[in-house]
Amino acid sequence: MPPVRTAKVNSAADAPAPGLETPKKRLLKPVTKGLKTATFNWSTKEWDGLYHRSIGTATRNIHFGHRFVLTDEHIEDIAVLARPVREKITQLSFRYSDVSYDAKNDARAVTNQGALRLTKILPNLKVLKLQGTAEITDDGIAAFLKNLRSLQILGVTGTIGMSEKPSGKLFDEFLQHPEWAPDLRSLAIKDNESDKVFMKSMREMSRSRPSLIVSLVSRSEEKKWGDWELTSTTKDFSNGRKMSTR
Repeated sequence: MPPVRTAKVNSAADAPAPGLETPKKRLLKPVTKGLKTATFNWSTKEWDGLYHRSIGTATRNIHFGHRFVLTDEHIEDIAVLARPVREKITQLSFRYSDVSYDAKNDARAVTNQGALRLTKILPNLKVLKLQGTAEITDDGIAAFLKNLRSLQILGVTGTIGMSEKPSGKLFDEFLQHPEWAPDLRSLAIKDNESDKVFMKSMREMSRSRPSLIVSLVSRSEEKKWGDWELTSTTKDFSNGRKMSTR
């Protein structure tokens, strides 16, 4: 009997990264026209099994709303959309607004790995706003700045008390790479003003990009009418100087 030819296996390329589970297989989604702005307020009711009907060749913006819990799995869902669809998407935003007793609205489960993955599958993003994150650190924010060449607006502003604050290392690295996100006009991150090293690095980087506004955002919860509401304070800096508090 002649030998049976088997498929070649590239163990280094095909094996999952160390420490990661094998990702579940996803089928490439059919191409649709979709909506110019595809809005998803609910993770289960509007996304699961349905999202590819709203995201198509006409789609430029993806928005996640007040009842959505964003995870790396949703990023992988986007990855199986056709490349011509993904390459036309220029805006993605996640809104963190509901902190009521029965709230189901955050992006705490999105990781640095998910952040990097997002830059690979949506390479032409100009606007990226991720509120309510907890696991995205300096490395994830740096991945956005490094890989999204067309980026104009970036916001990664964390949750209340749970997310790690950015450090001066992020701004030091950004300062050393003027080629990163050359058109960036707005950078909003979680407030860490009490850290002197952070503030020194932020001001130095800001002076190197005089057209960039850096916004430091802090959030808190306020009880009203028997339930909780989200409040926020934003401090804007330009060219190394504080402009306003709002």
